[in-house]
Amino acid sequence: MEIIFYFYNIVLILIALPVCLLLLVFVLKLLIKEKIATRTFFYLSFPPVLFFCANFGLLFLTGPGFLKHIVILSFALILAVYLENIFLFFYRPLHYPPYALENLAGLFNLLIFFYLIVNLNALHVFLNLPLWLLSLVLIAALSLILGQFFWINKIKQKIRLAYLLIINIIILEFFWTLAFLPANFYVSAIILTIVFYFLWGVFKLKLIGQLNRKSFLRYLAIASALLFVIIFTSAWI
Repeated sequence: MEIIFYFYNIVLILIALPVCLLLLVFVLKLLIKEKIATRTFFYLSFPPVLFFCANFGLLFLTGPGFLKHIVILSFALILAVYLENIFLFFYRPLHYPPYALENLAGLFNLLIFFYLIVNLNALHVFLNLPLWLLSLVLIAALSLILGQFFWINKIKQKIRLAYLLIINIIILEFFWTLAFLPANFYVSAIILTIVFYFLWGVFKLKLIGQLNRKSFLRYLAIASALLFVIIFTSAWI
């Protein structure tokens, strides 16, 4: 990624993107002891693949500079840890830390969501793409993220649809509301990610039967504190 974006040649980037994606899928296939046309392979390979695509989009926005190196370095480190735990899960199960993939998938999905919102907001601002079209992309990506969460946490099929609809509707409402507020797309993305973090945490505890008053207030306090800091320290347009 560092080499590709060093030259900032759009033709080189468009050629390198599918090549890098195929290479990533090939590595995942070597590590995951499942056929490609299985849910296990799809849901284990989905987070790094979408994270890779979201990183590419974000790097277009950051441009040359220090922030670009931070984005690339963080992607490489998180991907390396995720691939290592996939290897341990399939080939060294005795050394595999319990719930490592579940926790890493949660981190992946939170970052994917943030990068996705940044990219969608940028497309709306710079290319003037309609919100309804961007909303369809958001719903599709969010449904995949939630589907992966339901699968990896072994949530029953019967109750998945209800939570999927509720979270999609809430996020979509916030997405449209923030689109009309005088904030840059980074601020809007951070605010929406905090909302998603709160919903994600509360519904996760609810679905696995561990939600109580203390845990709910903890998530509410963290989300409220983060929102307060972002809203009152950010530069509004």
